[in-house]
Amino acid sequence: MQREFHARRVSKPRADILKKEGRLGKAMLLDIPHGFIIIEPMGSNLGDGEVLSAQEANAELQLPWYTGPQTKLREARAKLGLERPPDQFRRKAPKHN
Repeated sequence: MQREFHARRVSKPRADILKKEGRLGKAMLLDIPHGFIIIEPMGSNLGDGEVLSAQEANAELQLPWYTGPQTKLREARAKLGLERPPDQFRRKAPKHN
């Protein structure tokens, strides 16, 4: 099965332009500690950095590296065809005494 999306690094100035101009479309912009990653349709060339391998994207798109909404992280991983690591997104229930 051919992938429709890939992850690419994107500079802050480029990320700001994409947000300001509303050019994201089906793409997703994620703010991580090492900068920004865009999940973009293949061939769209929205990002201005290197395209990440599946292994690199898998490593970058995990908790605790991404601290934004978990639903956005799940959606980004799904677009890339990455599996959900066990219990990664499950919140622990509070213990009752």
